Amino acid sequence: MSGQGNALTWALDLLFLARSAIEDDPEEALKPLLQHIVQAFGANSGTLAMVDEGEGPARLRIVAGIDLPAGVIGQTIELGVGILGGVAQRGDPVILNGRVQARPGEASDRRSRPGAAICWPVKINRRLIGALSVNRRDERLAFTPADIEGGAPMVTLLALMLDNFRMHREQLARIDALSRLNGEMLEVNAQLKAAQAQVLHSEKMASIGQLAAGVAHEINNPIGYVYSNLSTLGGYVEELLAVARTTPSAQAAGCDLEFLAEDIPQLMAESREGLDRVKKIVQDLKDFSRSGATDEWEWCDITRGLVSTLNIVHNELKYKVTVQNEVQPTPEINCLSSQLNQVFMNLLVNAGQAIGEKGNIWLRSGHDENAVWIEVEDDGCGIGKEQLNRIFEPFFTTKPVGKGTGLGLSVSYAIVRKHGGEIAVESTPGKGSKFRVNLPRVRAVANATDDTVLEQVA
Repeated sequence: MSGQGNALTWALDLLFLARSAIEDDPEEALKPLLQHIVQAFGANSGTLAMVDEGEGPARLRIVAGIDLPAGVIGQTIELGVGILGGVAQRGDPVILNGRVQARPGEASDRRSRPGAAICWPVKINRRLIGALSVNRRDERLAFTPADIEGGAPMVTLLALMLDNFRMHREQLARIDALSRLNGEMLEVNAQLKAAQAQVLHSEKMASIGQLAAGVAHEINNPIGYVYSNLSTLGGYVEELLAVARTTPSAQAAGCDLEFLAEDIPQLMAESREGLDRVKKIVQDLKDFSRSGATDEWEWCDITRGLVSTLNIVHNELKYKVTVQNEVQPTPEINCLSSQLNQVFMNLLVNAGQAIGEKGNIWLRSGHDENAVWIEVEDDGCGIGKEQLNRIFEPFFTTKPVGKGTGLGLSVSYAIVRKHGGEIAVESTPGKGSKFRVNLPRVRAVANATDDTVLEQVA
C-alpha cells in the first residue's frame, strides 16, 4: 500500500463501506471491511480481533477472517499469547517476513503458513480496541516499514469504526433493556390503574356505606308513622262502617262524625307527606349512588344536586351542624351529575368532620356569563398553610390514621378538571375553610372531525 492518493481513496472507500454496513448489521459489516483492507494491501488473508468485554482477564476474540479455517471465528486469544496477543499487549505493529507460525486453528504444516504478515494493535490513544493482521502466501512479497507507515491512518480509522461498532452494540443492548423495562412499566402501570380504579370505587362505596345507616334511619321514621296513621285511619273507617250498618243516626251510635270528618283528611295528608319523604330520600340516594360507568353528559341543575346530596349526608351532619342554605337558582349545565354529586358529598362530609361539637356550614351558589359556581364553607378547625398545597394529592390526608384514605379531595379535583372547571380553597386554622367549585357554562367538546367546538349552555 503506497501513495497518499491511494491511501485517501482507500480510506474514503472504507468509510463509505462502514457507513453503509452499520445501517444494516454491524456484525455482518466486519468481514467486508476486513476484505477491503486485505485487498488494499495486496494480501491473501487476514484476521480481525476485538477486545472481549466479558468477565475474566482481558483477551481478544476473533470477529472476522478472510481465508481462515472453519471454526476460527469466535475463538479467544489471551493477551501476550501468539502474534495477535503479543502485538495487542505490546502496543506496537510488527512485520513478519518468511514462514511464520500457524494462525489460530491452522495446521502446523509449513506450507499452510503465510509467507509474510503484518500485524497492528488497533487502539484509540492508549485504549486497546483490538488487533489486525494481513497475510501474503508468497514470502517473496515481503512487507516493509513503509507499509506500516502507510497503513497507520487506516488502522486509526478502523479503530474508530470498531469503537463505533462496540458503542452501537451497547446502544442496542440498552435499547433492548429499556424496551423490556418499558414493557414491565406499562404492565405495572396497567395494574396500578386497575388498583386505583378499585380504590376509587371502594372509596365511593365506603362513603355511601358510612351513610347507609343514617339513610335507613331517615327512611324508617316516616314509614313508622305512616303505618301508625294508616292503622288509626283503619279504626276510624271501621267505626264509620259500623255506624252506617247499624243505625241511620251516627250520634245515636256515639260516633263524632264532625271529628272524623276533620281528622281523616289530616291523617291522609300526613301519610302522603311521609310517603313523599320516603320517595325523596330513596330518589336522592338513587341519584347519588348511580354507577359512574353508565354516566352520560346531561343537562342538570347542580344546585339541585347539591341539595339532594345534602339530604343524603343529613344524618351525619344534623347532630352538630347547622346548615345555612344560601343557595340561589342557577342555569342548567351539561355535566356528569352523579360525579358532581360525589364532589358535593366529599365537601360536605369534610366540612362536617372539620367541625368539633357544634358549628355551621354555609351553602351558596351563583352564576355569571361564563360560569356556575357553588361554595361550601365551614367554621371548623381549618387547614394549615403547609398542608394547604397538598390537600388535592392522592392519599394525603390530615385525618388520623384509619379515618380517611386521602382520596376524597383528589377524586373531587379530577372530576372538576374533567368538567373543565376549577376548585379553589381558602382556609384559616381555627376559623374554618371555604371550597369553591367553578364550572364553565360553555363546555369544549370534540366533533366528528376532531375539531374543537364550543357547546353554549342555555
